[in-house]
Amino acid sequence: MPGANPIGDPLEPAGFLNYWALWDGAWYSEVATEGYANRAPESTAFFPLYPMLIGLGASIVGGPAIWGIFISLASTLFTLYFLYGIAEKLFDERAARYATLAMAFFPTAFFLNAVYTEAPFLALTTGAMWAAMVRRDLLLAGILAAFAAATRNLGILLLIPLAYEWWRNREEFGGMRGLAPLALVPLSVGVYTAYLWMHFGDPLISARQQGEYWGRTLTNPLATYENASASAAEGAGWWLDPSSLFLGESAAPSLEASNTLNLVFFVLVLAAVWVAFFILPPGLSVYTAIITLLPVLTPSPSFPLMSMPRFALGAFPIFLVMGFLLSRSKVGSAVWFAVCIPLGIALTALFVTWRWVA
Repeated sequence: MPGANPIGDPLEPAGFLNYWALWDGAWYSEVATEGYANRAPESTAFFPLYPMLIGLGASIVGGPAIWGIFISLASTLFTLYFLYGIAEKLFDERAARYATLAMAFFPTAFFLNAVYTEAPFLALTTGAMWAAMVRRDLLLAGILAAFAAATRNLGILLLIPLAYEWWRNREEFGGMRGLAPLALVPLSVGVYTAYLWMHFGDPLISARQQGEYWGRTLTNPLATYENASASAAEGAGWWLDPSSLFLGESAAPSLEASNTLNLVFFVLVLAAVWVAFFILPPGLSVYTAIITLLPVLTPSPSFPLMSMPRFALGAFPIFLVMGFLLSRSKVGSAVWFAVCIPLGIALTALFVTWRWVA
C-alpha cells in the first residue's frame, strides 16, 4: 500500500482526501486494498464489511480514502433519517429534530465522514431498530443487524433491543416463528470467524488482538476510573498550551491531552446512560449501557478510556436521550451547541493533522 509503514501500524493511503484515512482509517484502507494477510494477525481486529465495500469501489475507480468517505457520508444520511424516525416514534417531532442535530453537531461527528466504521455502523444499528420499532419488520431488522455485526463486533449486541421488541410485540411478529430473523446476527459473526479459521487457523484471532496488540484486558472498572482520573489530570495542562497541542510536530501532546477529553466524555456517557433507563425502552437502555461501558472493562494500558469520545458517537441511543432533553430547554440547547460546535472544529483540526483525538 502506498505510504505504508513496513513495521507497525499502516500510514494513510496515497490519494485525494487521504487525511481522512488516518489511524484506524489507514488500517481499513490497507485491508480494503491488500487484504488481511498483509499485516496479519493485527489486521483481523478490523471487521470485514466496511473494507469490503471500500475495496469494491476502489477496484473500479479512485483510491480507498475517497470511497471510504463516500460510504461514510451516505451512511450518515441514512443514520439521521433512521434516528429521526425512532425519536419521533418514542417522543415527538421536536425531540426528533434535536436528536438529529445533537448527533450532527456532536464534537466527534467528523468521524462520520472519515474512513472509520462509525457512520456505516450507526446506519445499520439505527436502521435495524427503525425497522423493528417504526416499520415493524423484524426480517429487515435482522438483516441490517447482521450487517452491523459484520461491521463491528459490537453489532451483536443489537440482539438485546431487538429481542425486547419481539417480546413486547410477539403476537404481531408471529410468535416464536417471528424470532427467526434474529438468528442472522450471530450467523454473520460466525461467517467471519469461519473465514479466520480457514485462513489463519484460529477462529478467535480477531478477538485476541485486542489484548495482544492493543493491550486491552479485563480490568476492575474502579481501577480503570482511578487510572483515567490520574491520566486526565496529567493531560489537562496540554489544553492550556494550544500552540504545542495544535502546532507542534509531535502527536504526543494530543495523546496525553486525550486522557482529559476521555474522562469528560465518560462522565457525559454515564449521565446519558442513567437518563436512558428512565425514558427509553428497557432493551435500548441496556444496549446503551453495555455498548458504552465495555471500554471501561477493557481499558488501554496507557490511555485508560481511549477512544471514549468516538465510542460515545457510535451509541445512537445517547442521542435519543439528548434529543429529549435538549427539546425541553431552549437555554440548555443553546449552551450545548455553543460548546459542541467550536470543540468539534478544534478536534477536527487535530485529527486531519495526524494528531490523536479518539
